Amino acid sequence: MINILPTQDGFVLTYQEKTILSHTFSHPCIGMGTGRADITMEHGMYRIKEKQSIRWEDTTSITINRSEGMLLISFGNVFTLRLEETGQALRLTPIPSPNLACNRFFIRLQLPVGEPVFGCGEQFSHLDLRGKVLPLWVSEPGIGRGPNYVRVLADLHSGRGGSQAHTYFPQASYVTYGGQWTMVDTTAFSRFDFSGRTSCVITTHAIPTSILIGQTHSLATATAAISNSIGRQKALPDWIYQGIILGLQGGRSSVEQKLQVALKAGIPVTAVWCQDWQGIRMTPYGKQLFWNWEYDRTLYPDLPEFIKSLHERGIRFLGYTNPFLSTDAPLYQEGAKKGYFVHDSKHQAIYVTSTTTFPVAMIDLCNPEACTWYRQIIKRNMLAIGMDGWMADFGEYLPPDGALYEHANPAWEHNRYPVRWAQLNAQAVQEAGRSKEVVYFCRSGFTGSAPAVPLVWAGDQLVNFLKDSGLPSVIPAGISSSLSGIGYWHFDIGGFFSFAWIKRSRALLMQSCELAAFTQVMRTHEGINPTVNAQFDSDPQMLSHFARMTRIHAALLAYHQLVSQRYQESGIPPIQPVVCRTKTGLRAIPGHYLYGEDLLIAPRLKRNVQKQTIWLGEGSWVDFWTGKPYTQGRHRVRSGPGRPPVFIRSESSYLALCRQIAQKECE
Repeated sequence: MINILPTQDGFVLTYQEKTILSHTFSHPCIGMGTGRADITMEHGMYRIKEKQSIRWEDTTSITINRSEGMLLISFGNVFTLRLEETGQALRLTPIPSPNLACNRFFIRLQLPVGEPVFGCGEQFSHLDLRGKVLPLWVSEPGIGRGPNYVRVLADLHSGRGGSQAHTYFPQASYVTYGGQWTMVDTTAFSRFDFSGRTSCVITTHAIPTSILIGQTHSLATATAAISNSIGRQKALPDWIYQGIILGLQGGRSSVEQKLQVALKAGIPVTAVWCQDWQGIRMTPYGKQLFWNWEYDRTLYPDLPEFIKSLHERGIRFLGYTNPFLSTDAPLYQEGAKKGYFVHDSKHQAIYVTSTTTFPVAMIDLCNPEACTWYRQIIKRNMLAIGMDGWMADFGEYLPPDGALYEHANPAWEHNRYPVRWAQLNAQAVQEAGRSKEVVYFCRSGFTGSAPAVPLVWAGDQLVNFLKDSGLPSVIPAGISSSLSGIGYWHFDIGGFFSFAWIKRSRALLMQSCELAAFTQVMRTHEGINPTVNAQFDSDPQMLSHFARMTRIHAALLAYHQLVSQRYQESGIPPIQPVVCRTKTGLRAIPGHYLYGEDLLIAPRLKRNVQKQTIWLGEGSWVDFWTGKPYTQGRHRVRSGPGRPPVFIRSESSYLALCRQIAQKECE
């Protein structure tokens, strides 16, 4: 129920007995204004600064009316705020006055004191968002991402350092531990400021279509409400859980040889992922791909026949694509002739950019004919030869100074671009009649991506243990994605970026594999420079480790299916934070997560760690490996290779299955 209490110089608005807005003339909770931003792009990372001070309109004159189940609050001749209850939320709709050309909006929403806040899409550095200021703009996160030596080196080398705030997949939504949720409907740049103790200030570079505010009884149900609003991912096919997806490359003979090594070692392989199916090029960054979406007949002679032979052995084949074509690719000439690429600001020349070291052009996804052409390429060159899925990479590079079909505004289309990219892939799969079996995975996204993306992956991590960009960063990434409505998420086992002396160690790869075993999907990546990195087949011990952890993952099939079913039916997020009550209040525990409602995992996130301090949430727990009972709270436990701290609720119906798996694999 909506209640509004006028005060001497403003009002207080409550919804379901919770204060939502508190407005005074001296401290307004909402406003509109006019501003102009300077947006620059370098290596897919963006710098957005107001070019001039925002001029906010006067909102001191307030009129409150009720009309046909709606509450209308008029702020002078600037705008009217319409409030109405939907089935599960309060919808706020700002309606600007037609005689004002406002392009800035802010709202100050009250937050419950002392509750952790989560979401805003995929966040690699931040778990609890309290105290953070987050710019929500689809972007490359950069190399290093945080205040560390790798970022400094990356900036010195090529300006690719990034920051803690950059993310591939932002989303204008958040949830609190107690069940409050908010979602802003806009594709424009927005900033969510959680630095205040009692409020969140949201600023957008356009007037949002609406703002949804809801109140449920828990973190899980609040996330489910967001999922109900934006749509859910379709359920993954069972084959995805039944083994590991091996990232292999180097051509047919090399892939076959490595596959045989894996199978001989007892590794359950459900698919091979060959990102170089369309050829390679060597660059200063290492071995990269030739972006022309036709199979390379030198590396993969008769690829359709090879895929067929894999299918006969029960193994799928996955490839790679993205929304670019390199300017030396045959397909580029066809697209350029038809005008299917993003153009420069004068609509005269193709906008040529570079993601690393070679020039590329980006498909204009605002152009329906360009989308049809690209779907045909996917259907003809990928699906028709038998591919079972692919990495649908990138989506972050739409230039702010580019020109789009029918003069679409790039500032509003930028965040929408990865959604369009996911939808293009989904439509191609649907038109080919293979929606139930094909799985492609995306790293970039925005509000609305979920229904079009079967699987999200965490993008490019460093092959080390750095908090903001290495293995530890995938934990907040998985939690924040899940609490933004993403049901199916995974990461590159072993990471991706290696350069200079930073190389993937055996310890990093083994501990990364352990973590992946207790998520939904296991998939390896050889990395940007495979020859300097430890690989799954580096030695017999590594092969044995991968075989054991993959068997554990596959043996949890029934549990994976349960987690998926709960998400499909109710929107309950598969991955959740571990929140405990400490002496200082509620605390989201770093480096811990719940997979489903019954498994609690505290992965080994430091090199060769042997003992860990872990926190168990409410209830009683059982050690996955030993069967030893534990109570909630803080404990010091042993950990080691192949045995990361994993606990299952003592009352879980899957306790017997977990004990059976552990006993078999610990013999």
